[in-house]
Amino acid sequence: MSHQGGRILLVEDSPTQAERIRKLLVQDGHQVIQVPNAEQALRQLERDRPDVIVLDNHLPGMTGNDFCREIRLNVNTRAIPVLMLTSENSDVAHMQGLASGADDYVVKSVDPDILRVRVRALLRKSEGERAVPDVESRFRQASVLVIDDSATYLYIARKELEMERYHVETAEGPEEGLRLLRTQPFDCVLVDFSMPVLDGAQVCRQIRDTNADIEPEIVLIMLSSHEDKWHMTQAFDAGADDYISKSTEFSVTKSRIRALLRRKFLVEENRRISEEIRQKELATMRANAEREAAELRAQMADQLAKANRELDRANKELELFAYAAAHDLKEPLRKVRIFSELLARRYGGQLDAQGHEFIRQCVDGTGRMNQLIDDLLAYAQASQAQQGDLVAVPVAGVIEQVLASLQPLVEESGATVSFANLPSVVAEQVRLHQLFHNLIANALKYRRPDVPPRVEIQGVAAHGEWLFSVRDNGMGIASRDQDKIFRAFQRLHSAENPGTGLGLAICKRIVESFGGRLWVESTVGQGSAFWFTLPMEGRRAALAHG
Repeated sequence: MSHQGGRILLVEDSPTQAERIRKLLVQDGHQVIQVPNAEQALRQLERDRPDVIVLDNHLPGMTGNDFCREIRLNVNTRAIPVLMLTSENSDVAHMQGLASGADDYVVKSVDPDILRVRVRALLRKSEGERAVPDVESRFRQASVLVIDDSATYLYIARKELEMERYHVETAEGPEEGLRLLRTQPFDCVLVDFSMPVLDGAQVCRQIRDTNADIEPEIVLIMLSSHEDKWHMTQAFDAGADDYISKSTEFSVTKSRIRALLRRKFLVEENRRISEEIRQKELATMRANAEREAAELRAQMADQLAKANRELDRANKELELFAYAAAHDLKEPLRKVRIFSELLARRYGGQLDAQGHEFIRQCVDGTGRMNQLIDDLLAYAQASQAQQGDLVAVPVAGVIEQVLASLQPLVEESGATVSFANLPSVVAEQVRLHQLFHNLIANALKYRRPDVPPRVEIQGVAAHGEWLFSVRDNGMGIASRDQDKIFRAFQRLHSAENPGTGLGLAICKRIVESFGGRLWVESTVGQGSAFWFTLPMEGRRAALAHG
C-alpha cells in the first residue's frame, strides 16, 4: 500500500539501534532526524516540529516517560504523536508509557514491518495545529462501540469499559455494528478481526468509507486472537488506528483506548476554538494552557489509579466470569438433553436395560448441570440490585408465593410453616422471593428422619432495622461448619440431598446487596435459626408493617 513519508524525530542513545531504525524509516520514505537524548530532542522541537516522534524510553538523563510529560505540558508540542520504544516487555511498563502521554508503545524486538505500520498509523493522525487543554469532560462522555460475535467477550468488554465511565454499546456481529453506526455517533469502535460474513478489516474499510467526512475520524481499534504480522498489517491497511491482541490484559487495552481518545478529543477541541486562540496573545495562552494541562494530567493520573484499584477488586469477584460463561454453556447443554431424549424415544426399543440407564444418566446429568448454571447466574446477579426494581414489598405476600411454589415438598414432608405480623420492605421482589425460597426450602430439605418439619418465620423492628428469622426443627449444623455454609459450593449433606452448594451463598449476597447481614444459630439434632437484617431507612429501607 502506498503512503506519503513524514518528518520523524528519532530519540535513541544507542548508535546501533538508532542506525537500524533510521534505515528502516528512510526505506519507507520518511525524513529522519536523530538525536541521542531527550534534552537535545527538546532543543530540536524549538526549531522544528516533526510529524511523529519515535522515542526510546530508557535514555540517559531525562527518561522517555519524562520527555512525554514535558511535551504534553507545552501547548506547541502536545499534539505531536509519540511512539515509545522499550526493551521491557511488561504490562506495567506499557501502561506507564501510555499514561505519560505516549500514543503507542512498541517493544524493540518487534518485527520491523510491525514498527513500520504503527508509524504509518500515527502519521495518519498527525495534527499540524496546536492542541488546547482540558478535554476531561469528553473522556467522561466518550461513546464506544464493541463489535464481536462472542457474547462472552462483549459482556467482559462492556463491564471493563463502563468502569472507565464510557458510554458503551455492543453489537453481536458486523451487520448489527454497521447498523448502529448509521443511527448514532461513536468516538471509538473496537472490531473483532475474525467474524462471519464480514471480517474486521472489511468492517474497518466500510466505517472509514461511510464516515470519511467526519473530522477527526472515529478511532478504530482491531481486536484479534492472531498475533502475526499479516493480520496486523491487514488491520492497519484497512484504516485501524491500533491492533490489540485479545490475550492482552484489559488494563493495557483500556490504556491504549484512552491514549487514542485523548488525541481525538484534543484535535476536536483545537478546531472548535481555533479562532478564539488566534485572537489571544501567545504569552497568555501559553500560561493558561500549561496550567490547565497540569490539572488535566493530575485528574487523569487519579482516574487511572482509581480504575486500577477497581480492576483489582473486580478480578477477585466470581460474577464477571460466571455470568458470561453460564450463558454460553446453556446452549450445548440443551442440545445434549434434547438429543438424549430423542435417542430414548426413537431407539428405546433397541436398547437393553444398561442402554436405558446410560440415557437416564445423560438426562439427569444435564438437569443437574442446568440447575448449577442457573444457581451460578443467580449467585452472579445476587449483589447487583438495580434501583429501578426497588418497590414496597409485603413480606407476607412473598412467603405465600414461596409456599405455593414449594407446595409439593410441603405436602410430601408434612411440614407446618407459620408466620404473622411481617412488615413491608423496600426491595426487589424477585430477589426477596429467592431469599425466602432458599431458606424455607433448606428447612424442608434438611429435616430429621420421621420428624415432620416445623418452620417459623418472624420479623421485628430492632435497633433501627428489621430483624428477620427463619427457624426450623431440622438436622442442625455443627458449630465448626456454621461459617462454611455461606461459601459457594459448600455442602454438608451431599450424599443425602441434591443441590449445588450455592443456595446460602446466594442468600448472603442478596441480603448484603440490600445493606443487611445474614448469620445462623444452630444445634445439631435440634434445628437452626437463620437471621438476617434489612435497614429501615435509605434506598433499601423498610417502610412499614403490613
